[in-house]
Amino acid sequence: MNVFTSGHRNQPWVWQVTGLCFILGFLLAGSVQTVTTIRRDGSSPPRVGQPPGGVSASLAAKVRDMEKEIASLRDQKTKLESTLAQGTGEAKALNDELQKTKLLAGLTPVRGVGIVLTLQDSKKRPPSDRIAERDKYTIHDLDLQQAVNELGASGAEAIAINGQRVIGRTAIRCVGPTIQVNGVPLSNPFEVSAIGDPDTLASALNLPWGLLDEMRRYDPAMCRITKRGKGHELELPAYTGNTDVRYAKPAGTSGHDRSGT
Repeated sequence: MNVFTSGHRNQPWVWQVTGLCFILGFLLAGSVQTVTTIRRDGSSPPRVGQPPGGVSASLAAKVRDMEKEIASLRDQKTKLESTLAQGTGEAKALNDELQKTKLLAGLTPVRGVGIVLTLQDSKKRPPSDRIAERDKYTIHDLDLQQAVNELGASGAEAIAINGQRVIGRTAIRCVGPTIQVNGVPLSNPFEVSAIGDPDTLASALNLPWGLLDEMRRYDPAMCRITKRGKGHELELPAYTGNTDVRYAKPAGTSGHDRSGT
């Protein structure tokens, strides 16, 4: 009699453990094969700032509808302001100043020459799987903020990112797995449109050791500048976010805001 065979027959749990080990080994082999295939294809996990599968189509459509409604209401308001200002010269002067202020505040759609800066994640495979290496091949919120700062310092009179107008209170930040501008999640690629002198704006972005110079060291396809001159002018929408002011008031005014704390 075989001692080992006899012992196994009296211990049925041995076969259960053996079967379990076989299943776990099969699953492990499948996982290894999947990871190997992903690496071979150059794929990578979802980027920071890009949700898996992109932004929900229904959510994006709802945001666009609400933005159109806000823009329509503000356009009607502007027309009413202009109509009321037709009475006297003083009213017209006040309305002209009001419309100029709204233009500078980004509350009016604008049109003009400028550039379009397109930023997109690299399709190349990073040299290693370290986070520091992968980040260099990905567009982040700080990249968009740096581009906006450079354009503003170079004389850009109006800026928008993927149709979101950038104003003084615009927030560009990474929220969970998405990059949000004015609280709206955006998808890769990112188009930063700026109205101003095309040559000046393009030269500012192409400065040595600047934002684009660093990107091009890893992958030149991550950034592209397109100049838009006369006949191909840019059209930037108005800011459609919240414009309520609760705590700030002109300096020198007397009294206290009862709504404040």
